[in-house]
Amino acid sequence: MLLGIDVGGTFTDAVLIADGQVVAAAKTPTTRQSLLNGVVTVIDKVLTGVDAKKIRRASLSTTIVTNALVEGKTDKVALFLLPGPGLNVTGLIPGEAHFLSGYTDHRGREQACPAEAEVAAVCRKLEDHEVAAVAAKFAVRNPRQEHLVTDWVNKYLQPKHVTLGTQVSGSLNYLRRINSAYYNSAVWRIFSRFAQAIEAALAERDIIAPVYILKADGGTLPLTTAKSTPVEAIFTGPAASVLGIMALTKPVEPAISLDMGGTTTDIALWQHGMPLFAPDGARVKDYPTAVRSFCLRSVGIGGDSYVRRENGLLAVGPMRCGPAMANGGLAPAVTDALRVAGLIDYGDIGLARQAMEKVAEATQTAAEAAWETLRLAAATVCQAVRDMLAEQAARPVYKVEELVTGRPFKPELLIGVGGAARGLAPLVAEQLELPWQIPPGHMVANAVGAAAARPTTEITLRADTVQGFYTVPELGIIQEFDKRRFTLEDAWTAAGTHLAERAAAGGMAEAAGYSERLYEEEFNLIRGFNTIGKIMTCKLQIKPGVLMPVQMREAEL
Repeated sequence: MLLGIDVGGTFTDAVLIADGQVVAAAKTPTTRQSLLNGVVTVIDKVLTGVDAKKIRRASLSTTIVTNALVEGKTDKVALFLLPGPGLNVTGLIPGEAHFLSGYTDHRGREQACPAEAEVAAVCRKLEDHEVAAVAAKFAVRNPRQEHLVTDWVNKYLQPKHVTLGTQVSGSLNYLRRINSAYYNSAVWRIFSRFAQAIEAALAERDIIAPVYILKADGGTLPLTTAKSTPVEAIFTGPAASVLGIMALTKPVEPAISLDMGGTTTDIALWQHGMPLFAPDGARVKDYPTAVRSFCLRSVGIGGDSYVRRENGLLAVGPMRCGPAMANGGLAPAVTDALRVAGLIDYGDIGLARQAMEKVAEATQTAAEAAWETLRLAAATVCQAVRDMLAEQAARPVYKVEELVTGRPFKPELLIGVGGAARGLAPLVAEQLELPWQIPPGHMVANAVGAAAARPTTEITLRADTVQGFYTVPELGIIQEFDKRRFTLEDAWTAAGTHLAERAAAGGMAEAAGYSERLYEEEFNLIRGFNTIGKIMTCKLQIKPGVLMPVQMREAEL
């Protein structure tokens, strides 16, 4: 059996999947002050009458990292940078940076050495910092200086954790690696504590299966591995809904999916049966990172979105004031409107009417106020969808293939999941003039996605046949080879070997067979009008996706 847990902004869900079928599901309010309490409660609910020892894999989608970043509950980071000549990153990165001498050029050749005394002096000023990050320009071509400075930081500052830029990304783009390394260290402590508590809670319930955490790109990482790279766990909630749709009903036509929860609606785009990826990675507080992510957008409309009049005009969201009045809350919410309009059949109808009467104008009935609320909520989501489609259409084209064969993205279907989907998604589809679909299991789609997600990882290999070595920055590898015989196919073979090694070390050996080539580049090095060698770059990953299609039993909850 597979156990999937999703910690949402309003509810925490769990499912058990056996032989491609959801055999048990549970839902409980998210305990925002202590996410672990809600997780433990929903685990106990879903395990009622189940032998926990039959669980062979547990996967978790959590808001712990996102919440920490949004609420500013992160640690101060001692940020050490080796930028070399070129772009001044001051003002483009979060936190205060400490710039060091020493740099490596674009070929991975060391042009100036870092100074130990310089690092020691900075460390003396940062004695109250317990986490650090080190990022060097072109370290993906040669990670030696990053590792050297990290050794000195550990010697003089003795932090509890240090993140290397090459640890979080093996790709070029120094600015994104800096930001990723910074945020990784900033949330390391809070994520580590949460992960340890999860492991203890599962052990107490005799769940001895490996535990995974969902990533922003829809794959999963072993929890033990994620402890060192928690930045990968940002935006896992929206990613979980995408994976849930993949497992429950994979769209064939171009589609829009809406995950309509209690707090937000998360929007994703689908083409050729696959979700589109953000071309430049995820952004955290408007800072670009190297974290690979689906192309997603969130809008503050959900079942618990606060409904009120402001200067006589109706307003819906983006804030929430607890649950809807129909569910025992104190303030009107979208769920109340859905209940009064007859679009859902749960919640106290009398309390829902009272909620709509509170926001109704003098001449309006509760039903009329409910429909006004729903039309405004749907219009807000529609505008976010249109903005997202406009951005997709305006995206720069970088490849000739895209220029020749590319077509504007035009959705032909709207898919809704989440607690508010059955009521709101058809209204959004009507305004967008699209057919709509609500798949079975939509109420727990995120937990299904977490349970069914395939473990993933990736590596980048860059070879220089003139210098006679290749690097795998994510693993800190510098490997010499016979410069006379090394070919691009040899590079791919070596990349496959190192990907398999990384997968096995992370407990993902069985997933290594799902590898795919993400990126390939080969160009000649010229000197004196003669070709003297080649530069080769290969990026290989275990492909994100789901382990199997999933079906629901008649009784979902």
